[in-house]
Amino acid sequence: MTRTSVDRRSGRTVALLLSCLACVVFLQWGISQGASMPVGWRVDPSTASQAELSMLPGVGPSLARAIILERTERGPFRSIDDLARVKGIGPARLAALRPWLRVEGAP
Repeated sequence: MTRTSVDRRSGRTVALLLSCLACVVFLQWGISQGASMPVGWRVDPSTASQAELSMLPGVGPSLARAIILERTERGPFRSIDDLARVKGIGPARLAALRPWLRVEGAP
């Protein structure tokens, strides 16, 4: 075995270990972010602030702004399904958001 092959192998080992460490850190960060939302916590998209909307899984600042803009232009959401009129919210995203949403006065 030459010195070059040993150096490459140790470099790969270090890279693999750093990758694993990064995965663990990101996984822990994601778990702690999800755990910060209280059990039973739900958001009314017709009245929620941008910060509240941004806490929803899969909703960042730009989508939160789009939700607020849509309700400003077309009025409050009468049902959770009305969120489908927001650009960027399709059936899959709406299904993922549904457990975190409530609409006051909706049946």
